[in-house]
Amino acid sequence: MKKLSLLTLALAGLFLTTNAQQPVKKLSANFINYFAGYYNGAGTFSNGKPIKANAEIHLAMDSSWLIYDHKDVPPNQYNAHSLWGMEANGDIIAFIFDNFGGHRQFKGKFSAENGLLLNNAYLDKNGNKHYEHFIYQQLPAGGPLKMSYEVSQDSITWRMIDTLHLIRNKK
Repeated sequence: MKKLSLLTLALAGLFLTTNAQQPVKKLSANFINYFAGYYNGAGTFSNGKPIKANAEIHLAMDSSWLIYDHKDVPPNQYNAHSLWGMEANGDIIAFIFDNFGGHRQFKGKFSAENGLLLNNAYLDKNGNKHYEHFIYQQLPAGGPLKMSYEVSQDSITWRMIDTLHLIRNKK
């Protein structure tokens, strides 16, 4: 009985060390500096209707995640809370939760030259595949952060839904 107990403890210890939490890949200082801040922005929907929004992007959880809070200015109503992090392979992963009950997962690549492209593919209620992405680009000469949201039915031809130019402010 004593041997069985020792064997059980040894196996449990092996199992626990095998499944121990792995270190999280931290976001780069370049990525953090590119995005972190307080923003006010204006832009347009694809139909030309104006849109305004406020955003806050800040570090969380020991520099493992950026939290991005987006709030449209009335009369528009979209509000979103996002978590942006880095996967072990260096890809960016984003989880977006919004006030319309949505929750989506995006993956993408970041470079200081090209910005961030976050992609998602999903099935609609009829089983048809759709694609969406957010594009974030720092415009030249210290200009605003341009954010665009686009959709596609084939991941080749994209249709712009809205674009914002977000100006970084001091809070």
